[in-house]
Amino acid sequence: MEVFTILAGIKSGLAAGRTVASLSKQIGQFFDETDQAKKAYSKKRGSSSSVGQESLSRWADLQQKAQAEQELREYIVNSHGLSKWNELLKIRKEVLQEKRELEARLKREAIERQEIALTIAGIAILLTASAIGAASYLHFMGWLDLRDYLP
Repeated sequence: MEVFTILAGIKSGLAAGRTVASLSKQIGQFFDETDQAKKAYSKKRGSSSSVGQESLSRWADLQQKAQAEQELREYIVNSHGLSKWNELLKIRKEVLQEKRELEARLKREAIERQEIALTIAGIAILLTASAIGAASYLHFMGWLDLRDYLP
């Protein structure tokens, strides 16, 4: 129901003469809510309720959000024209693309950090093993007495 509250706020703001750009935060929240409903509808989640109840609940939520989006579209088209709606959708698509690119970049950076940490740990282990092996070899050959260095 929060989507309808946001929708009412957007409608009242547009009716009061505010521009679509000045309502960008509310419009962003509106689209975030509808996107979350679509994601929840498409995801498979385990739930303690029955499959029928869960699927019907998701479907009803998705339908509510779709209806609210359609109302917003009609309101913007009727008050500001189809070009403003298309402009809004274009901006929405750009923001989604930027968000996906940011998530992909952050994921790549996390993988790079993991690889660097693994490389450093591997080098440290190899150096430690080499030092222990060299000390053991020198001790075995009699060139070094390790007991002199131990307490």
